[in-house]
Amino acid sequence: MKVFGILNLTQDSFSDGGLYFEPQQAKQKAEELLSNGANVIDVGAQSSNVDAQKITPEEEWQRLSPVLAYLKTKNIPISVDTYKPEVIAQSIQKGVAYINDITGFTKFESLEILQTYQKALPELVLMHSHNNSEIAQKESSLNPQNILTAICRFFDTRIEALLKVGVPESKIIVDPGMGFFLGDDPYLSIQILQSIAKLKERYTRTLVSVSRKSFIGNLLGGKPPMQRKVGTLVCEYYAYLQGVDYIRTHEPQPLQETILMNEILQKAVV
Repeated sequence: MKVFGILNLTQDSFSDGGLYFEPQQAKQKAEELLSNGANVIDVGAQSSNVDAQKITPEEEWQRLSPVLAYLKTKNIPISVDTYKPEVIAQSIQKGVAYINDITGFTKFESLEILQTYQKALPELVLMHSHNNSEIAQKESSLNPQNILTAICRFFDTRIEALLKVGVPESKIIVDPGMGFFLGDDPYLSIQILQSIAKLKERYTRTLVSVSRKSFIGNLLGGKPPMQRKVGTLVCEYYAYLQGVDYIRTHEPQPLQETILMNEILQKAVV
């Protein structure tokens, strides 16, 4: 299992907007994430929370460029969290290891770019959201009775589109989306977490991102993002036990230490 450490170069991310907006702050945070157990730095410059403001591709790349250049000099595996075709193309040209698209590569222009760069493709994280949008939305039409079927239908359609433009299935990672990407009912996220093993059976690799999400705060009595650490850890460790391949998190250290302590406890004492 690999851990993606979240690095937001934004002013309006739901839990840490503005904290790492300046390049020097971002570089220091990247080093901290690595020292705390991240295997990959997932860098995003466009927020997707319900109150986010959209920025232009040019501004997004302006935020990303100096941080990516720094991470490349350190040979740090990079994931770029973006859905804009222009930014996807520039990121691939820079040789990033992953593109993490919250729209599931639904833009025709993105598919064209993937076809163009077929020989140098990074890994592709294909996320589901109930409204197929660039911004999370609270109101959801997902039915708890068939939510897993709906998510699998979305993945099957998107994977077919990727295969048609030459993306090998071995490059595809699926992310079911959590929190408002499923809707404002917190039990939708719980239901999908409980169904991760079924997704694992159907798809090659799976990523889960529950860190500080709204459903955790709602189920714990309305806790704000920075008070969702314990709830986050429990959900992440549950996903780990279900065999997910990647966990995307703001805080790698608690998860890595929990995994380590469990391994120690499972060993027989001589």
